[in-house]
Amino acid sequence: MPADRNALLGWARRWAVGPTATEAVHHRVEEGPAVPPFTTLPAAVRDELVKLPLAALAELRELTDVVPASQRRLARLVPGRAPAAPWSVLDAVDQAVCVADVRSADSPLVYVNPAFTRTTGYLESDVLGRNCRFLHAGLDVPAADAELAALGSSGAEVAAAVQRIRDLLAAGASGEVVLVNRRADGQLFVNELSLSPVLGADGAPVHYVAVQRDVTPLAVARRARAQLAEELDETARAVQASLVPAALPVVPGYELAAGYSPATRADGGRGAVSGDFYDVFPGAGGRESSWFATIGDVSGRGPRAAAATSALRWALRGAATTRSSPAALLTAVAAAVHEALDDRFATLAALALPPLPPHGAAAGAPPAPVRLALAGHPQPVLLPASGAPRLVGAPGTLVGPFADVEVVEVEVALAPGDQLVLYTDGAVEAFDPRGTPLGDEGLLEALAALPEAERRGPGASARTVAAVVAAVAQHVDGGAVDDLTLLVVART
Repeated sequence: MPADRNALLGWARRWAVGPTATEAVHHRVEEGPAVPPFTTLPAAVRDELVKLPLAALAELRELTDVVPASQRRLARLVPGRAPAAPWSVLDAVDQAVCVADVRSADSPLVYVNPAFTRTTGYLESDVLGRNCRFLHAGLDVPAADAELAALGSSGAEVAAAVQRIRDLLAAGASGEVVLVNRRADGQLFVNELSLSPVLGADGAPVHYVAVQRDVTPLAVARRARAQLAEELDETARAVQASLVPAALPVVPGYELAAGYSPATRADGGRGAVSGDFYDVFPGAGGRESSWFATIGDVSGRGPRAAAATSALRWALRGAATTRSSPAALLTAVAAAVHEALDDRFATLAALALPPLPPHGAAAGAPPAPVRLALAGHPQPVLLPASGAPRLVGAPGTLVGPFADVEVVEVEVALAPGDQLVLYTDGAVEAFDPRGTPLGDEGLLEALAALPEAERRGPGASARTVAAVVAAVAQHVDGGAVDDLTLLVVART
């Protein structure tokens, strides 16, 4: 026996341990390995021992350790193995540590260090001999969701974490689990738990050591960041919605459809507010005259881009009250917003749609002379009711860098069933995994593949929008995409 009686009696006198407790400890050592805090001792003896200072318990552990010191040092060097008794080294660990005896019924705790008490509020005398499930009692049910919400957790998450702990114990494996626990005073904390088995001579776990870390501040910060991100996303959606009409107007003789797909990052998340916009509004003569259909793209993203986009949209509407041609509209707007755009630039496209009969065109009706002007914007596509699509329009000067811009106005003959597809650069600058953009040719091929039957009749413009969106998605093959905004004008 490594602990002689005289040494134990000397320890008892030094720490004022009563003779009954001293004899009980000596008897326990005689029976076999005695792992403090001696869960098999009588309750009165155990209560007396756990009230001793840590220094006294450390000495007692050394006196009653059945493993020689030389073997203890050697065992600590072997991964996955540890001596059966000397838990006293864990007293000095700053993180909470508890040890469960997994070979006893219900895996009771046989050791907790002082940091465990500081973290959980439970004294050694409160928890020894109990299964540690008391830490999450009542938190692994849906009824606890309201209480757990402040820490970004739920009863289902706690239940899943508890099941993972059980799975690790059943497999005799190491692992980490994060779950919400309750302190002795009732307060909740987020516990990052690291479990490690201590193997016996037969290679099976004898004890499980659980190192616990209170990560509540980190969890609260993550929750706050998630809430902030959600609020910012909601704000971005509201701002983005304000940059386009809530619904497209009914323009006699035409069918309109729009599509907007916000940019995605490589991780699948959405970006900030974009500078894309579109709008349709009556010209200088009111609803009985020509209508303007516009689309634009302001450089950059975020609040400044949104502010510039809003300025452009309303400048276009304001200029349309006194101008009837798209070229005049764009030159007036470029001069008006030159300073407001600051270091940003924008591309714009404007169509002037001549008035048409409200019930569509009869067979053999002449084409409608649609006028088109571009200020640095990608050329729209003329998608005929029958035949190959082609690019239309002439390039013009970007809006922003210069107060005076040069734009060329062209006339596009829009026959019954024909469509004009306006888009932002997110369509042609969509890159596949090899870095190849879809480009003008890819866009034209996608539109050419649209069956002629799909180009005609009610809903044709919406089908065209869907075809372009699908072509871009297929080209990027799950990769990141820029903002994609489409405005399709079809002559009914």
